[in-house]
Amino acid sequence: MATKTSTLVRAAVALSAVAAGGFAWAGLDTGARASAAAPASTSAQLSSAAAPTAPAAPATPATAPIDTSSGRPGQEPQPSAPQPASAGTESARPGAPGPSTASVPQQTGRVTAAVPAPLPPAQLPDNAAAAWKPIAQPHTQAATHDVRLNECAAVKGATTWQQQGYVSAFKTPAIQDTFTFADTATAQQAFADLQNAMNTCQQQSRALQGAAKLSQDAQVTTTATTAEGTAYARQWTAVPGISAPGPQTGHIYLVHHDNTLTALQFAIPAGTAGAGALTVADDQSTLTNLAARLSAAPAAAEQHP
Repeated sequence: MATKTSTLVRAAVALSAVAAGGFAWAGLDTGARASAAAPASTSAQLSSAAAPTAPAAPATPATAPIDTSSGRPGQEPQPSAPQPASAGTESARPGAPGPSTASVPQQTGRVTAAVPAPLPPAQLPDNAAAAWKPIAQPHTQAATHDVRLNECAAVKGATTWQQQGYVSAFKTPAIQDTFTFADTATAQQAFADLQNAMNTCQQQSRALQGAAKLSQDAQVTTTATTAEGTAYARQWTAVPGISAPGPQTGHIYLVHHDNTLTALQFAIPAGTAGAGALTVADDQSTLTNLAARLSAAPAAAEQHP
């Protein structure tokens, strides 16, 4: 099964690179590495088989936002965002979402399971300073490939994939990717695989830095844990490609519940004025909010014949 990275992530990376001085972390990759500083005038297009479509909007984000990067954000699978994203020649432009942006997913292809609604922006980390806004409506599609979250980790075996993008007041993206699986055991295995990948992400990140002739300064730490989730932080001088280049700290939150798994991720460029330093309590709160979202009644998902 081929691994894809979300177009939304690529768009998010481009957005953060253009609007935030070229420093942001994206978690999606299309397989072809595109420039992180893509022109803001180029719009991103997604095919239903690869990733959600990022809406066109002005280079400066409006009061609403994204896919991930994480982002833009994204995934080698599939975005990179926010987007939590491999940056390409495409860029996402946030537009003001309607009142139901966070609860009414767009559908692509045959969706066989309802997916819990993404987190409301107010529950994202450091929202008091970041003032997160959704970039567009969440996009839901059948998962037909592995989805890469960052240079280290990919989600395998999912049946349904929903992606929600956000943009901050710092013009940096965040991405929440939520997956459903055929059964609880498969979801638990996917979660364990992600944990194993993140536990070796420091070594992998330094190897990438060495190959790119950058200082091998990557540090990946586990910042918080709950019964159903784990939070990580990666501080490094990013290698361009899936991530936008430059010193930054990327945050990723992984949570599973029953047959569902979600990953929220974003990055803050070094020296971002006004950004708060996240504490263990902050990260535990985010994990708790994500778990509550997964265990709550799922958002309605239209069934396509």
